[in-house]
Amino acid sequence: MEHSGAGEHGLEGGRSSAVTGTMPDGRPGVAGMAQGPGKREVDLYVRTYNTLLQSSGAIGVSSLEPAHLTAASSLHAGAAEAAPDMNAFMYSTQRLPACIVDVRHIVLGQSARAFERTGLDGMDDWAAVTAPGRRRKWLYDGDETLAAYIASASDLDDLIPTIVAYQIEWNKFNRLFAEDGDLATLVRETAAGERPVPAEADVAAVGDSLLLEPADWRRLQSVWGAALWPNLAKMAATRKRYTLRMLGASYVSYQRSARQWWAPVNHHLLTNGFRDRPIYFISSNTHSIV
Repeated sequence: MEHSGAGEHGLEGGRSSAVTGTMPDGRPGVAGMAQGPGKREVDLYVRTYNTLLQSSGAIGVSSLEPAHLTAASSLHAGAAEAAPDMNAFMYSTQRLPACIVDVRHIVLGQSARAFERTGLDGMDDWAAVTAPGRRRKWLYDGDETLAAYIASASDLDDLIPTIVAYQIEWNKFNRLFAEDGDLATLVRETAAGERPVPAEADVAAVGDSLLLEPADWRRLQSVWGAALWPNLAKMAATRKRYTLRMLGASYVSYQRSARQWWAPVNHHLLTNGFRDRPIYFISSNTHSIV
């Protein structure tokens, strides 16, 4: 079980980017952020998603966007800008499964039993999927629903800002495509095989039209690989409106999950006579070993 602090995953207060009082898509947003936010804003964000996720049904990720902007994570410094924040988008892309481009509904739970109690009892047939930048158990139904297992409150502090950031940045791209019909047509026809892949100069022009620096555009091409044009076509066609639902998570359940995780470790310690030896907990980040 990984323990991840809020600061590691972007909930730390960063410098405020220029906020004009509107969301990136023009909806009313957060105004008057003359100075960078701090602990109060981060705590508000955490309280907001914890409170909303404790409701009985699914919530729209868009309902978390104002608090996300207010928190102004240094890992999403360009959240309020019209241009895509590629550092934030790539950070999120690496921490979510590739199927996130097709997903509409994200369900969070602590155990198979929690999912079964809500009617998701066919999950044995769902595909296990992974994300390159974050070790977590994910299951995908092959259509529109992604299930994520969460083991602790800190898992939420990692996952929720990642999903919100991904949606914000995806929708920036969607808006840019909506404003450029020729660009949207090019990527749609290329993805469908109705025209050959553009020449190198034209590919570079696509990146320019999406307000991307050449290095960022090359990075996106590298990460998406063969899925580049299909994913761009999906960006052009669909605005993300993710829903989130958390199934019966509680600190009692967290404790139960922790005990289940610890039991085989403790057995190994006892079997090998290591009970009195120091134990070091190392997260997925190599710098934590220092």
